[in-house]
Amino acid sequence: MDGNSRFQMEPDDIVKSLITIVGSFIQDQLVDQRKRDIQKEQCGERLAAEDESNNKETEVRYSDQAVLANLDWGMDALEEAINTSNIETKMARLDYAEKMLQVCAMLDSGDKTAGVPNFYLSAWAHLNLSYLWKLRNNVTNAVLHVLEMFSVDPFFSRIDFAPELWKTLFLPHMSSIVGWYSEERHRVMMDLIPDSTDLSFTVDFDLYFNESLIFSMRPDQAEKLQNMEKLYGQSLDDNTRMYANYFKDCMNYDSASSKKAIPMLPIAEPPMTPLHEVSRKIPDYVKFGPILPKNAGFSPVLKDKQNARESSSSNATHTSFKNLEDSAAWVNQEGIPEEAEDSPKFASPKYASPKQEGDGKKDARSILRLQSTRDLDSKVATSPEVHHDFSIGSAGSDNDTKDWPKSVRKKFAHGDERSSSYANVNNGALSSSRENDIGSPNFGSPQQSERSTQSRPPKDFVCPITTQIFSDPVTLETGQTYERKAIEEWMKRGNTTCPITRQPLFSNILPKTNYVLRRLITSWKEQHPDLAHELSYPGTPTSSYGTPKTSNLCQPRRFMQATVATSPTSVISQAAIEAIISGLKPLISCLCNSEDLKECEAAVLTIARMWKESNADAGVHVCLSTSAAVNGFMDVLSSSLSREALATTVYILSELLVADDDFKEKLTSIDPDFETLAALLTNGLFEAAVLIYLLKPTFSQINSQNLLPCLIQIISSKVPDSKDHEMVMNPKDAAIELLDQVLSEGDENSRSFIALSIMSADAIPDLVACLNKLDIRQSVLSILLCCIQTDKSSRNLIASSIDLCLVLELFHSGNENLRGMCIDFLSELVQLNRRTLSNQILQIIKDEGAFSTMHTLLVYLQNAPMEQQPAIASLLLQLDILVEPRKMSIYREEAVDMLIDTLQKKDFPNLQLMALDALSSLSGKSYTEAWLLNLAGFTKPYEAFVENEKMKMDHEEEKAAYSWEKRVAFVLCNHEKGGIFNALEQCLKSKSINIAKRCLITTTWLVYMLYNLPDTGVRDSARKSLLNQYIHILQSSKNIEDKILATVALRSFISDPGALGEIGGYAKVMYTTLRKLKKSSVIVSDIMKTLMNLPSVNAAEMWSASEGFELDSSMSGEVLSLIYVKSRVISSHSDGTIKIWDAGKRALRLIQEVREHSKAVTCLYIPPSHDKLYSGSLDKTIRVWIIKPEGIHCIQVHDVKESVHGLIADANSAYYFSQGAGVKVFGWSGVTKHINFKQSVKCLDMIGDKLYCGCSGFSIQETDLQKASTTTFYSGARKLLGKQSINSICIHDDLLYAGGSSVDGTAGKVFSMTSRVLVGSLSGAFDIHCLCVSNDFIFGATKNGTIEVWLKERLTRVVSMKMSSGISKITSLASDAEGEMLFAGSSDGKIQVSLGIKLKVKHFNDINMFFMIRKVKKLRSKNVTP
Repeated sequence: MDGNSRFQMEPDDIVKSLITIVGSFIQDQLVDQRKRDIQKEQCGERLAAEDESNNKETEVRYSDQAVLANLDWGMDALEEAINTSNIETKMARLDYAEKMLQVCAMLDSGDKTAGVPNFYLSAWAHLNLSYLWKLRNNVTNAVLHVLEMFSVDPFFSRIDFAPELWKTLFLPHMSSIVGWYSEERHRVMMDLIPDSTDLSFTVDFDLYFNESLIFSMRPDQAEKLQNMEKLYGQSLDDNTRMYANYFKDCMNYDSASSKKAIPMLPIAEPPMTPLHEVSRKIPDYVKFGPILPKNAGFSPVLKDKQNARESSSSNATHTSFKNLEDSAAWVNQEGIPEEAEDSPKFASPKYASPKQEGDGKKDARSILRLQSTRDLDSKVATSPEVHHDFSIGSAGSDNDTKDWPKSVRKKFAHGDERSSSYANVNNGALSSSRENDIGSPNFGSPQQSERSTQSRPPKDFVCPITTQIFSDPVTLETGQTYERKAIEEWMKRGNTTCPITRQPLFSNILPKTNYVLRRLITSWKEQHPDLAHELSYPGTPTSSYGTPKTSNLCQPRRFMQATVATSPTSVISQAAIEAIISGLKPLISCLCNSEDLKECEAAVLTIARMWKESNADAGVHVCLSTSAAVNGFMDVLSSSLSREALATTVYILSELLVADDDFKEKLTSIDPDFETLAALLTNGLFEAAVLIYLLKPTFSQINSQNLLPCLIQIISSKVPDSKDHEMVMNPKDAAIELLDQVLSEGDENSRSFIALSIMSADAIPDLVACLNKLDIRQSVLSILLCCIQTDKSSRNLIASSIDLCLVLELFHSGNENLRGMCIDFLSELVQLNRRTLSNQILQIIKDEGAFSTMHTLLVYLQNAPMEQQPAIASLLLQLDILVEPRKMSIYREEAVDMLIDTLQKKDFPNLQLMALDALSSLSGKSYTEAWLLNLAGFTKPYEAFVENEKMKMDHEEEKAAYSWEKRVAFVLCNHEKGGIFNALEQCLKSKSINIAKRCLITTTWLVYMLYNLPDTGVRDSARKSLLNQYIHILQSSKNIEDKILATVALRSFISDPGALGEIGGYAKVMYTTLRKLKKSSVIVSDIMKTLMNLPSVNAAEMWSASEGFELDSSMSGEVLSLIYVKSRVISSHSDGTIKIWDAGKRALRLIQEVREHSKAVTCLYIPPSHDKLYSGSLDKTIRVWIIKPEGIHCIQVHDVKESVHGLIADANSAYYFSQGAGVKVFGWSGVTKHINFKQSVKCLDMIGDKLYCGCSGFSIQETDLQKASTTTFYSGARKLLGKQSINSICIHDDLLYAGGSSVDGTAGKVFSMTSRVLVGSLSGAFDIHCLCVSNDFIFGATKNGTIEVWLKERLTRVVSMKMSSGISKITSLASDAEGEMLFAGSSDGKIQVSLGIKLKVKHFNDINMFFMIRKVKKLRSKNVTP
């Protein structure tokens, strides 16, 4: 693979070579654990948690911790796989390691994680993935990951991860670049080294590098050498990446099947050099020869901070990634170790093992330290004790490195193994000397030692503003250095120029601390401790009345500007302060003694101005904090009517209170003071809210003064800014903080009342807008969460205007309680009734940062308190299934595992409730119970919810909601082969009513969705865990809604053959309950029909009649006809009477009796519209009645000239039969037609425009009323034509039921209306005189006074009901739709009422006893003693 070859190798040969070389490299790494440990330690040093760029004590964001944690876990799992001999364990750990490492491998290389460039993490992950694939014996994938490592981050791959492999694979191709570097370096060094004309071209210039040589460089020479180093390193990286991509193309090229061109070998071109700069004295063999300097592209020369390479540079000065706010690069320079005092020079840096042989080993924590991950115990060898005169300390500490833990100091440099770079020292010193207008001394030069004898500090150590030695020096863009606090105050006063040069400052953000200068100052202080103490920067002086105490409640950062301490850079003289104090005394005396209110108001205004001029001086604070002054201020507040004076007084008191918490005792010593402030706030002085908040009143105080309306008004109003005085905080902010305090301290009722008051005042948009303010963001979020929890409809208003990035920022930076509140808020917010909007919100949460939110939630899930875990798991799971569920997801697995584990915590019922709520929220419906009840036909809760929420679901919303539910159900049901069902079973058995109820809702929804998904083998798990529980709930629950929910689940189970067979065993127990539920649930009929159709169910054994009661109406003669309609029974009698009965309460109550026919009323008919009643009589008339709630009223009488024995009618005509053959058609206009056929008609029924007549000879005639034509629908057997007849026909559900003479044990037949095919027969030994059909049963009355009952679906006779003695003949039958009530009229004038069919269960009244007996029987069948 030599780059100087004249020919190109074939791709197959290159692949073989790569597999051999890379495979050998990986094998060596896998065999030698010490190498891996050294490499992990060396790479981990770059991930040190200390931030050396500033002094802020900030924590690593949880999102970043999650990414680093995955890398950590992945490498641990990989080590376990390497060290184990168990094949199953090895494969499992490799699978886990792959999931973890892939997270880092896929990071966006242009971003950073915890200050670490992602390309570094990605390259490290690819290296470990190559080990992983080698362990799986897939060398090809291992090689591809190694090449990807060199492609993603060539710089650290060649110096950290695989330097030897880089030399083997890539360096031979870089000879032209190395030659260019040797030429350029030789030319530059020839200008630097004295007598360089005597040196050869191959001399080792590192021997001539020393401190004096470096500091003797001219700026142009340093810049030229710097640029050359940068260009050389960039060229090596670019060409390494180019060849890595070429090798990848070769690996992916298939000569047999690929249509792509053969990858072309690239050529490494050296950087372009102007011809006039090329030295003609350097021979060609140096220009292009294979000479490689020792530093091989990472020479320790000057690296310009502003021009450092952005994509692959590293600052390992203290082995942690620096905050790069002032630099766009991760500077690739070596650390500055502490060196021996007698060391005369700096050695060239060399990358070697971070460990060194010899003694001095000890345990130390791994450098990869994250708050959310475990510590890695590793062996770190310590370097020999070394010293340095001015080693640069950490940017995050003001102290010397001697204050650090020894293990931390030593990891920054490894003695003789990693020599120091002079780049940092030179960069800081030279840049300072170049940029200052006044020639500042060279801090790194030998002349530094001369300053130790000076009686005054060097002027470069002294701030020109404070005239004190620097404590935190910063160098501006103009080159001048100032004390940080001094220049901050200069800029706060509105100045935009440099104090010395007067040049404009283009940035209002100060640069980082000049650490070089600060370390030099520290060294000088050690040599001159007395002088240093005398001239040291004093910092913030404490006030004369003591150090301010820290408030119990943390004050916002905005209060820091008002701390009572003279600014360290203040230019106000002490004499001026004393003058102010002298001027204040008469003003305070005026406040205390004057009777003139105007004079006191003027004094207040003057005091405020003088306080501001004093810059909150401590002495002025003491002067204004006396009891007399406070009383004077309060007198003004209680007496003045001037808004300006009142606002100014509040301003002064607020400033004094912020400066010293002890001042609060003087204001709160008497209640009238608080009452005065409350009155001012009530009267519209919004500034009073600030002072009230600072006083930290109790809930009872705020509540007693009825301040709630005022606080809400402030939030809703636009508070004008004060022109003269800026309050320590905005009144609206104070109102929000007070409102949050009231909410947090109040009970549930007060919280609900406050939340409703906020919503009624339309203050939610104003609250959402206040989220932009970091100081009050937590309080705003707390208030919004309370509003959502009180009224779910507020979700939509909040979701439409909120910036979720602000909430996520709060979550990342908050403590445990704050993160919990953020999780609750987000969980509530995504439960919108509009699925599309919920998905949009989830997408925003998910896309906030690269992997940030999901990784943050994952890490927090594993470390959060138990009560927060269900909500976190629910939110994480929703983010994961925004897209179609993949085969595997660490987020999903962790989330569902956490929910299942929480459901199983029997000893923590509150946690179980939280987990059930979390599962319920996953469905995406806040109305899941109402929705499930609506499915069963119990519509009232759902309709009430829709009306209350004004919810309208269009097609797109319904589609999105259904798709979401399918994803959620698929994930939950298929996790661990349905493991969630076992956990839900335990919750259903809970003694807690709340847990059992919520679990019932969740489980019912899950079962319903399970049977709407493709069967993946988990239905058996659901059946085994839940079926018996649902049957138990159906039988034992006293709540009708619980019973209906159980039927919804059972309706799903009966579609499963396995479950149906098991349900059949409980048919006897369930049937009575199901019959009672038929009126409330439309799906109960499906369950009952399915059960009765089971072969294992003997319908005849299950039924018996229950005789309800009997009514005697013999005074009106024989009962000739009965009709049931809308809980009413209408009967006709032989004396011409028609009676109306109320059957609503399972009893008959006579409500009307009419007698307008002169003779017997033989027949009654009500059309499907149920608005009219038609009656036919032997008096040769047909009457038309209108049906009203109070009864019937005759509206028409038609004389048909002959007796009416049977009647059917529609809007056009009445169809009746008399004693002769055929049917008569009587038009309502008075025209009568005759439909003539030979048979005598016994009964009639009609559907549409078809009339069906049951006739003698057991035939059925069909008449088309439109065409006036008649055909035979069915004809009986010829041998019995004269003896058989159809006595009754009934059309129901597209079937025609006919009953008549019994022949060969068959008394009735059932036909299909569409196909005219006989579908079944009704068995019976006696003739059927009349029929009626309900939804489930067929009732037939026989001549001997019995009623036969057949099951409608199976046409199986289930019971024979014997009527009361003395009944000679049943003349008519009627039933309600469900068959619950059966009415039979007799020839002796009695109406028999049967209250339905009851189950024959004599010994199983207790469902629990029934289950126990079944269990005993099963045990006995297995020869097991119960």
